[in-house]
Amino acid sequence: MDTMRISGVSTGAEILVQCNSLSSLVSRRCDDGRLRTRMFPARSRNWRPSPTRRSFLSVKSVSSEPKAKVTDAVIDSEQEVFSSMNPFAPDAASVASSIKYHAEFTPLFSPEKFELPKAFFATAQSVRDALIRNWNATYEYYNRVNVKQAYYLSMEFLQGRALSNAVGNLGLNSAYGDALKRLGFDLESVASQEPDPALGNGGLGRLASCFLDSMATLNYPAWGYGLRYKYGLFKQRITKDGQEEAAEDWLELSNPWEIVRNDVSYPIKFYGKVVFGSDGKKRWIGGEDIVAVAYDVPIPGYKTKTTINLRLWSTKAPSEDFDLSSYNSGKHTEAAEALFNAEKICFVLYPGDESNEGKALRLKQQYTLCSASLQDIVARFETRSGGSVNWEEFPEKVAVQMNDTHPTLCIPELMRILMDLKGLSWEDAWKITQRTVAYTNHTVLPEALEKWSLELMEKLLPRHVEIIEKIDEELVRTIVSEYGTADLDLLEEKLKAMRILENVELPSAFADVIVKPESKPVTAKDTQNGMKTAQEEEKIAGEDEEEEVIPEPTVKPPKMVRMANLAVVGGHAVNGVAEIHSEIVKQDVFNDFVQLWPEKFQNKTNGVTPRRWIRFCNPYLSDIITNWIGTEDWVLNTEKLAELRKFADNEDLQSEWRAAKKKNKLQVVALIKERTGYTVSPDAMFDIQIKRIHEYKRQLLNILGIVYRYKKMKEMSASEREKAYVPRVCIFGGKAFATYVQAKRIVKFITDVASTINHDPEIGELLKVIFVPDYNVSVAELLIPASELSQHISTAGMEASGTSNMKFSMNGCVLIGTLDGANVEIREEVGEENFFLFGAKADEIVNLRKERAEGKFVPDPTFEEVKKFVRSGVFGSNSYDELIGSLEGNEGFGRADYFLVGKDFPSYIECQEKVDEAYRDQKRWTRMSILNTAGSFKFSSDRTIHEYAKDIWNIKQVELP
Repeated sequence: MDTMRISGVSTGAEILVQCNSLSSLVSRRCDDGRLRTRMFPARSRNWRPSPTRRSFLSVKSVSSEPKAKVTDAVIDSEQEVFSSMNPFAPDAASVASSIKYHAEFTPLFSPEKFELPKAFFATAQSVRDALIRNWNATYEYYNRVNVKQAYYLSMEFLQGRALSNAVGNLGLNSAYGDALKRLGFDLESVASQEPDPALGNGGLGRLASCFLDSMATLNYPAWGYGLRYKYGLFKQRITKDGQEEAAEDWLELSNPWEIVRNDVSYPIKFYGKVVFGSDGKKRWIGGEDIVAVAYDVPIPGYKTKTTINLRLWSTKAPSEDFDLSSYNSGKHTEAAEALFNAEKICFVLYPGDESNEGKALRLKQQYTLCSASLQDIVARFETRSGGSVNWEEFPEKVAVQMNDTHPTLCIPELMRILMDLKGLSWEDAWKITQRTVAYTNHTVLPEALEKWSLELMEKLLPRHVEIIEKIDEELVRTIVSEYGTADLDLLEEKLKAMRILENVELPSAFADVIVKPESKPVTAKDTQNGMKTAQEEEKIAGEDEEEEVIPEPTVKPPKMVRMANLAVVGGHAVNGVAEIHSEIVKQDVFNDFVQLWPEKFQNKTNGVTPRRWIRFCNPYLSDIITNWIGTEDWVLNTEKLAELRKFADNEDLQSEWRAAKKKNKLQVVALIKERTGYTVSPDAMFDIQIKRIHEYKRQLLNILGIVYRYKKMKEMSASEREKAYVPRVCIFGGKAFATYVQAKRIVKFITDVASTINHDPEIGELLKVIFVPDYNVSVAELLIPASELSQHISTAGMEASGTSNMKFSMNGCVLIGTLDGANVEIREEVGEENFFLFGAKADEIVNLRKERAEGKFVPDPTFEEVKKFVRSGVFGSNSYDELIGSLEGNEGFGRADYFLVGKDFPSYIECQEKVDEAYRDQKRWTRMSILNTAGSFKFSSDRTIHEYAKDIWNIKQVELP
């Protein structure tokens, strides 16, 4: 008889499934020791349920009673049972039976039909069975050996579809492919039914997901924390008016990968007041109370048992907050107000923050992420510590990484938990917090260095403001001690740059530090006659006093909390994400802090997972690489990609390389037809820019370059055009933030240009412009393998790193770009001759803007020509005055070409001519493509995670036995 034990959530529960009878007896030993038996329908003898180990050891909330620790004896007993079982059988027959079982017994659809959507969910649930077994084993082992773990907090995790990735990481492609064929489907069609999780927007979230993949693959004990957005950012629609936003529907049919942990929930408080308790300690009471509930998503490693966790928080209010009396009296909206206020926190990623309500909602989101995650981390630490908790060991067991400034409230929240709930002193809590927390900076843009209204924070998080004020006071003390009071101008400059509280008076203890000389009141006569001599002053003194002139009231600047400064002060490490970015961080953004704490600052150049971003999304090229290198080890050790360099001139490899690119381009031709209705030629160069729409990323420079190309084409005869220009399909993709007016104008302009050019019979296949709507990870997985030229053209010094540049290069795409972000390092690795460089350098930008402000900038005639052409009305009746106006003038908000489009335009056009010249020589171009892939080995997220683990988190790899 085949018997298989399946552990449930409850500790000690036993379920025996007997698979060889017509009906199966399922026995469960309850906590009271009694056996309860249920009947389940019989299943095929070939079916083997995956033996799932016990779920994560129960995690108590901070306020719950301690639970008994599972003994090693129990764990040993369970391991003996599991070791005697058959593992999940990766053969087609067993997989097919498992899929059929889930279609019948884990249904989300009616039983009458078994179509693609139902096949996807049943397949995903079958794969999840295999993941859960490794997932539970991973954390049982981590808890048992009590290793130090890293916790990665991010407002975004842009995961992409999970089915193909999970099946690939488990090495079950053949088994699932064959099984689905038996059921009348193919794996690719089934996988395409999965909606992209709407948990992120751009590079920040995609980086976080790449990091999770690498953590699992490299066997690092780690955990991700985020929010479970119901609607995510938005679904983008392109209409005649440009971009329109609609609510994302990714959760409407549920998410087959997640497991709700109703027993893992934590209280979250807003508003209220701070009082002293009877023990003399601060207590935060009253206000608005909600609950954060955990949803867990398994993240499998590649060719390893390790499966780590992404824990997402969803918010709700307790049922007692539903006002039944109001409901029954007809006040239905009022009755459910508390429930709605709690749930809306996790409705939308980055809700609009123009209104005070929007600002409050964003701050609630950030605090929910920080508070729920830290309460969970503390509870897990206490559980692993057993009966003797030594808080000094907390940094030896826990590393918290803040992905950008969004999770900065981790710092005061950890302080609050340690002091108010665990009874530690300020000094001890501060030492623990600083040793635990680290901060990754992702931007040098002033508007992205988060600031929050002190007034808002005082209302919403009164206890945290007290803690932040104390941290700020300690920082002031450190600054005064470091620089002294001899040079008051220097001291004032340092305090202004470094304080956490902006536009806030110095703490009372330092009120006398900076004392400005009192100025004499200004009289009416002073204003008329100007300054007086000493004799005149004496004469005036004998006369009647003049009436003082009351100056116009000055508007006081708002009091703000600078989150980036708090992150630097409260953590032990600050890292940039590319070499040039980290230097800008040290020399410019946080230079004052570098002078104070140079040891805190370091670089961690970003990377992307080679599993999703080449092995799985580009199988044609992956097979070629494996065949020519002679091993598939490059998927885990990307250094082996460098071996392609010795074959770069081999004609056979070049022929295979071009054939793989052509296959990928044909897939994109079909995608473009489906999404836009346009037909494009696979023989044209595919020129792609896909990223968040932002002025600094300069999609405007790209489209103006296309407009200039179109204008020149129109001035030529057909034969001249064909001789002068290489056929191109210029593809854009990306979302403009809903309230970012200028970015939405750029989207509208691109689509207007596309409509004109694509319907011009004179131009034909020589030039097409495509805007792919609703760009996401799944679209990127098609576009990137098909790309031949990719544009990374941000204003130098403004892109922290970029990660799409790494994905494109890894897939054999040649880049055109500025010396910005990771472009600098990519160019070094792939070779200067294999990268198209143009534009001003980062160290020139300040002077170029100054030159513009002084009216000294002389625009290039080609730039004036293209602006005039746009204003001629050739692209429709829409007015582009605001858009083009932003590129004109010498100063003013929304003007003066802050991002230097006009300055770099002639250099960009010249560089594009070099691109055409290189592409005409397909042997040369293919060699450049091969050398881009060969030189991309450095940009694996595996390398990045090894560096984080060694230099910041101090965690070790732990391979499951």
